[in-house]
Amino acid sequence: MLKIRDIEIGKGRPKICLPITGINLDEIKEQAIHISKLNPDLVEWRVDFFESLDIIPALEVIRNHIGHKPLIFTFRTINEGGQKQITDQEYLMINERAMMSGLIDLVDIELKLPVVIRNPLIAKAKQQGIATIISNHDFDKTPAQEEMINRLREAELIGASIAKLAVMPKNSHDVLSILTVTNKMKSMLKIPLVTMSMGGIGLMTRLSGELFGSTITFGSAGQVSAPGQIDFTNLSTVLDIIHENITK
Repeated sequence: MLKIRDIEIGKGRPKICLPITGINLDEIKEQAIHISKLNPDLVEWRVDFFESLDIIPALEVIRNHIGHKPLIFTFRTINEGGQKQITDQEYLMINERAMMSGLIDLVDIELKLPVVIRNPLIAKAKQQGIATIISNHDFDKTPAQEEMINRLREAELIGASIAKLAVMPKNSHDVLSILTVTNKMKSMLKIPLVTMSMGGIGLMTRLSGELFGSTITFGSAGQVSAPGQIDFTNLSTVLDIIHENITK
């Protein structure tokens, strides 16, 4: 279990995170206001949607409107489904700037980044008291179970606060495969894990985390940041139903 502000990740119902994907300050403000009214557990700013690398004004707008809610800072690279191409040095710079701002609570760092970029960012996050989500995304396939296990283990080994894995299914077998891995790893890792099978086929993995062990699920507040995200209200309703029945 990991406590971020008032949210206990890894305890009870999976926590719902909603993304901010605005391309400019006006859109970011509008989305932040809307999301704050929905009252999710966490908010993620997908920085790669933003038209500028000047991140501090946008962070200030987001924090002003979401208040005390935990904020994840995520620049998703092109290689893992992101919207904008930047250099490794630019990636390092904006993530370090976010960590130094005092405005974020968690930072998403991609597992497959060059080690000379990835490891200093993990060390910087620890120095600043910011939790790290070490993530890996495969938009082409669902890897073999052994490979998925190895990626989650590697995330923990290099210092993740949370290990995240998202994969693309081609059939129901792929969905069962990541659920099997999640169920196995929930007792093997000492940190919370977040897994999902993307797209429509993988929808159930966004709903069944409390049973199988995925601790955060990403929903939609009108805009999506990955294939398969569903509306916050529907997602919250289903998670509540599952939670009520699991805890009976």
